[in-house]
Amino acid sequence: MPSVPRTPATDTAPQVTVALRTIVTFVVVVLGAVLLLVLTYAGRGILTRLVVAVVLAMALEPAVQQLQRRGIGRGYAVGITFALAALAVAAFGYLLIPPLVDEVTSFSRHAPELLQRLTQGHGKLGFLERRFNVVEHARASIAQHGGATLFARPALHAAAGLLSTGAAAVTVAFLTLFVALGGRAWFEAFLQVVPDGSRERWRRSGRGVSNAVGGYVAGNLLISVIAGTVTTVILVATHVPYPVPLGLIVAVLDLLPLVGATLATIIVGAVALTKGVPTTLIVVAGMIVYQQIENNALQPLVYRRTVQVSALAVAVSVAAGAEIGGIVGALLGIPVAGALKVVSRELLSWRRGEDPPEEATHKHRRAGHRRRFPS
Repeated sequence: MPSVPRTPATDTAPQVTVALRTIVTFVVVVLGAVLLLVLTYAGRGILTRLVVAVVLAMALEPAVQQLQRRGIGRGYAVGITFALAALAVAAFGYLLIPPLVDEVTSFSRHAPELLQRLTQGHGKLGFLERRFNVVEHARASIAQHGGATLFARPALHAAAGLLSTGAAAVTVAFLTLFVALGGRAWFEAFLQVVPDGSRERWRRSGRGVSNAVGGYVAGNLLISVIAGTVTTVILVATHVPYPVPLGLIVAVLDLLPLVGATLATIIVGAVALTKGVPTTLIVVAGMIVYQQIENNALQPLVYRRTVQVSALAVAVSVAAGAEIGGIVGALLGIPVAGALKVVSRELLSWRRGEDPPEEATHKHRRAGHRRRFPS
């Protein structure tokens, strides 16, 4: 029987067809993402102030809710809380600024005498002229660059920076007030567009973020007040000058995680040197003892009850925040990390189809309560 010739089999590759609609959608999404990034970078200043305002509003929320429990309307409660916070800031400025103004005035009044003694190589700073000839170098620099240009440009930069900081502080204050007044209403309006099945999860996430961030900021402020008070008491007991302004500086620097207490100790120790080495050793030792109490007792209590993050997470969040936003970023690093932990826990529970640990614990407690006390 004659053999039939076989035709070689041809491998045909599968053809992939991309619809025009898919291509257009992809291009629109990419362009939208790029536009969003550009707008975010352009408005990073106001966005940073808005984030700060939201965090401050969350910190004021416990006091607002406490007033609401006493029968005061939310608007009045926010107004009272905001007024008390503004009075605290004004008292801080009143206690800190006058001593600084007095010192600057005293320095300007004695500046000619100090310069004359420095030129002659006398006084505590006379060694600068005897060893390094700083007066001759200063005169040469002024003659080369011009005295007006040499001093006017730094003064203008300082004035511009002061005005910019003041404007930013006023903006943050008003944004904080508006967020505290309408933040809850905005969140409830957002929940109305969320599907019914996930609405409770969104509400629980918002409540968890608010409790974590607000509790951390309020607790950290309380710890800073304690640090400033303890420092003031130590300085008053050792007769170091300006105990109240230095205590306020310590309270502000104590807000900075990891490095704030060290910077405060250096500043206070430098001022305490005017009273001698023994007094300086007593002051520094007292501050170090308090720092150990704060690091091992107060801060873990605040972290455990609010953000619930590990020491490594604290260090990484502070470093990342400082890299992104400087001092403001370092201050916001820990509360943002706590908020991200709350959101990630909710997302993980949603993926697994179960309640988060806290909600499950509450359900078990309610079930046990019903078993012990049947209706």
